[in-house]
Amino acid sequence: MYKDTITLFNRKTGDEGDTWFPTVIHGVHLNMDRAAILAKYGVESADSAVLHIRYVQEDENKLVCGKRWLPPKQWAELQDPSGVLTFATGNQFDFFWLEDWGSEAPVQDADYFPDTDFYTYMNRTHDYVFAISSVGGPYSVIPHFEILGK
Repeated sequence: MYKDTITLFNRKTGDEGDTWFPTVIHGVHLNMDRAAILAKYGVESADSAVLHIRYVQEDENKLVCGKRWLPPKQWAELQDPSGVLTFATGNQFDFFWLEDWGSEAPVQDADYFPDTDFYTYMNRTHDYVFAISSVGGPYSVIPHFEILGK
């Protein structure tokens, strides 16, 4: 069941635009079955994907693929977010892509995409790009996050 690979892109807003911090995560489960999503979340759900990501509890830390998870506001306060990830929704949403980006080097809107932002570029040029719209978890009985994407 947990056989998919995604790349999570965390957004950090700066004076010269956004910087995106990629994390390649193996062993996740991505469900894009619209009927199953509607059955579980109802007809008001505009989401097109449900992503299940497992974590490991180590002392007080929740680790996803070796990186520490923090809630979005705590993550945003970090000067250097390498080695840490989050799942943000709202205006400063993060997104994921059903592929291995191949690198965890930060991507800056200003350097690579002067006419648009990185998320728009990815959404326009790749399939299976999902903005994070809702996050469930961290759940403790079966340690995982349940992330909805559009």
